[in-house]
Amino acid sequence: MSNTHNLTIGHCNIQGGLIGLSKSTQLSDMIKKYDIDILSLNETNLNPTIDTETLSIPANYSFVRKDRGTGSRGGCGLMVSKKVAYDEKVKIPTNVSNIEATWIRIKSSNYYICGFYRSTGFCKLDNFLDYFTECMNKLKGKKVIWIGDINVDQNKINDLDYRKLDSSLKSFNM
Repeated sequence: MSNTHNLTIGHCNIQGGLIGLSKSTQLSDMIKKYDIDILSLNETNLNPTIDTETLSIPANYSFVRKDRGTGSRGGCGLMVSKKVAYDEKVKIPTNVSNIEATWIRIKSSNYYICGFYRSTGFCKLDNFLDYFTECMNKLKGKKVIWIGDINVDQNKINDLDYRKLDSSLKSFNM
């Protein structure tokens, strides 16, 4: 008998959809259709004045979020099924600023999951890659899943941003 929990993880750029009913209904339908345990969300467009309890989150999910803090755009979060045992808001201390990322640790498998959003106007790629490298070095030997939007066109393999991202990923065998 195995204690391994098979997780279904998804990602969606919702462009502020947690406040409106239309996108919230679509998210709920997607979660049910694909039996999603963890859904990473980008561009939540939330700020600290918006209480999580007022958002359209399915009742059997909790929401771990990272607001941008300035302006009304950006932000990210992880919707996590209440059937998944996890540590909320795991802190991976770094010396890097302007990062939109939130972490959880799945208790049954000891996976670390990072939901992130990197917009080109808020966080330079080099800054994000510094954050990625610091986190991976601190979590060396751990199982890590990164899920989000890095805003690098991976079809342009000769582009400098693509090559930087590719090099960073390969340095951690990803």
